[in-house]
Amino acid sequence: MTIIQVHKLSENVNETASLPVSLNMHAVPLVEDLDGQVKRCRICNYRCELAPGQSGVCGVRLNQGDTIQTTNYGLVSKADLERIEDRNFYHLFPGSRIFTLGGYGLNFPPTLEQGRFVEPPSGGNNRFLPLERLAHFTIERQCRGVVFAFNEPTMWFEYILDAAKIIRANGMFTAMVTNGYMTLEALEMLGYYMDGVLIEVNAFHERSFNTLTGRDNFQKVLEIARRALYKYKCHLEIQTRIVPGVNESNSEMELLATWIKQGLGANVPWHLVGGFPGARPELDRIKEVGLNCGLNYIYVNEGTSVPATEEPLAAIFDSTVNGNTYCYRCHSLVIDRHNEEVRFSGLEKNKCSLCGATLSINNTLWK
Repeated sequence: MTIIQVHKLSENVNETASLPVSLNMHAVPLVEDLDGQVKRCRICNYRCELAPGQSGVCGVRLNQGDTIQTTNYGLVSKADLERIEDRNFYHLFPGSRIFTLGGYGLNFPPTLEQGRFVEPPSGGNNRFLPLERLAHFTIERQCRGVVFAFNEPTMWFEYILDAAKIIRANGMFTAMVTNGYMTLEALEMLGYYMDGVLIEVNAFHERSFNTLTGRDNFQKVLEIARRALYKYKCHLEIQTRIVPGVNESNSEMELLATWIKQGLGANVPWHLVGGFPGARPELDRIKEVGLNCGLNYIYVNEGTSVPATEEPLAAIFDSTVNGNTYCYRCHSLVIDRHNEEVRFSGLEKNKCSLCGATLSINNTLWK
């Protein structure tokens, strides 16, 4: 494989290096000039207005007077070699080996984020990953793609934008796990270079959204999901993190499931995530709500990457028993996920090989 604009560096992506701060500074591409030297950042929907010397709510973007600079460019908080299902992508290159990495910065409370990586460690103990080494490492470890997760990817927007271009130029896919609170302008820049997007939609009422995030207008997240799917042709999956006493009501989950079906499509996967004691019965109840709303693929995750053994729900045909994928039309097994193995038993491109139903499973880089 020909590598575009890269030269070989160390294989150890976790290698530490003492770096001058300026190396991690990078101009923020979406900045609006206000009165005086006040600048507005237009990466996420907080749209922070920053006077000189002030940093945004993310803690990683700083007004330096002439412009806003990000302070975390290329700084890695965590990286891992995984199977793509470990990031709750079940219909994007199923079973493929991926390189997952994340940076620093949050814009929602840590309880809702994919990680708790807020600020880079002090003392020169930062891990910097050049784009060239990212591309080489991913290829040499025989990964099919790169997934940006762990922290909120849009807090690492400047690096991800550059990384996505070089990853795709070398024939690999890109994906991210995001809370969806980016601006439409940011999606305009990134969407063409992102193959897959898993968006956390954790609320379908203003009250729930405000309780979970401290923000209003949850519809902004819904609009990002729709545009990613329809305008930028990204593979889309939706994830909902259930928080007891906040967003688990049948009425709210029915509204969310109905929106997924009507606004995105019945085959768009919906992932229900627990992570609290006694989560399984609650998740199964919400899954049944979604199935009765007409969604075809609802996956349950209790907080582990290995699907738990489960009985099919009695109310309606369950096409995701034990984390497997069945054809919603003829009920034949399409993808068998058993422990660490993924076997394709009834898939031809993105269709069921038995009845020809289109299953919204993405196995190609063509959008």
